[in-house]
Amino acid sequence: MNRVFLFSALLSTALAYVSDLVVENDDRLVFHISSFGYEEGGKFEANVKDFSLMVPHDYKQPATKDFRIAFVLQRSPSDTGVRLESQDKTCFHEQRVGPDDDVIMVNDREKWSNIKFSKTITAPGYYHLYFSNCQTDVHSSFEIQTSEYNVDSVGNKEYLPIGLQSLPTWYMMLCLVFVGLACAWGHMLRKQWSNVRSIHWLMLVVVVLKVFTLLFETVKYHTLKVEGVNDGWAVLFYIFSTLKGMMLMSVVVLIGTGWSYLKPFLTDRDKQIMLVVLVIQAMVNVAFVVVDESAPGSYGGVRWKDLLHLLDIVCCIMILCPIFWSIRHLRAAAGVDGKAARNMARLKNFRTFYLLVVSYIYFTRIIIFLMEATLPYSLAWLGPVFEELAAVTFYGVTGYLFRPQDSNPYLALSKDDDNIREETMEAL
Repeated sequence: MNRVFLFSALLSTALAYVSDLVVENDDRLVFHISSFGYEEGGKFEANVKDFSLMVPHDYKQPATKDFRIAFVLQRSPSDTGVRLESQDKTCFHEQRVGPDDDVIMVNDREKWSNIKFSKTITAPGYYHLYFSNCQTDVHSSFEIQTSEYNVDSVGNKEYLPIGLQSLPTWYMMLCLVFVGLACAWGHMLRKQWSNVRSIHWLMLVVVVLKVFTLLFETVKYHTLKVEGVNDGWAVLFYIFSTLKGMMLMSVVVLIGTGWSYLKPFLTDRDKQIMLVVLVIQAMVNVAFVVVDESAPGSYGGVRWKDLLHLLDIVCCIMILCPIFWSIRHLRAAAGVDGKAARNMARLKNFRTFYLLVVSYIYFTRIIIFLMEATLPYSLAWLGPVFEELAAVTFYGVTGYLFRPQDSNPYLALSKDDDNIREETMEAL
């Protein structure tokens, strides 16, 4: 059994590129420690302290220089690195390294109290640090301090990977874009005050939460770039990101059910969908924080992240159900005498919104995921930037479709519309 701890507080070391990791009684053959995107002239530094091995009583002690244990610094064209499988019994540093990889052997017990190694990068790319233990039934314990950074033209250290160094600027610009959207939406609500419904205020809250999320993400990445640690800014980012995610899902569900547009109430099925979506979103967001802030070498980190990503997709698919039900209801009500034109206008908007939500989910949950897995190290910023641009488009088009206006086909409702909807829901 192994235990891997972050030496300092969990949230204060989020995505830290100057880190201190403690490993105790670890029985794995190989695990990943860190990754970083370097440009030419970048620097990798590591200091291993108090290295020790735990062996069974009947263990046959090899010669002093024969321990098959090493740290490996391996270059890769992307941030995915080598896919490590728990059932793989090959010796990583003997059989899965290339001629250009750095292998730092840990076979001299006289140096176990303090092992230092460093590398000045000459070939740009993503570099991954692994620990490889090829001694059968031997557990390892150690503390490793790493510092990974690039150097700019004037000699300043930049602790963000080369592909992410532009993210603070991008996030600030996108934050200003959402500030503009919030101001424009607030101005529209003021002009159309008599047509404003509760859902419009919730939409404004979502945009404001998005602004604060991007603001704290900007500060977090800027602090990472300058100091190598985020100094606790990730806490505020995670709080607002979680609130924004839950509120966005709630607004999409409420729009899909027609609340505040088609009817002033939620059916029991609507409430159940809302409850399930909020619970799943809360669980996914908390779990993502735990996985992201766990040590990179912890058991199952990658597999848990993939599972949470899949669960997030399932949650997104669930929010499509109320929209689909509203489309079925409007299609059934379109033939009612005297209401065909109005119901067809509503149906057109809900169909557009359905396609918009599907496109947004597909792009942000699948396309971006595949993009980030295949982008070269120098273009890693494209994934998060494209995701935020998709959010700008989604927020803007949704606001346009359901903006308050005198001619909005959703605002003039009669008691018959609510009765039709309830009868349709009962029949489904």
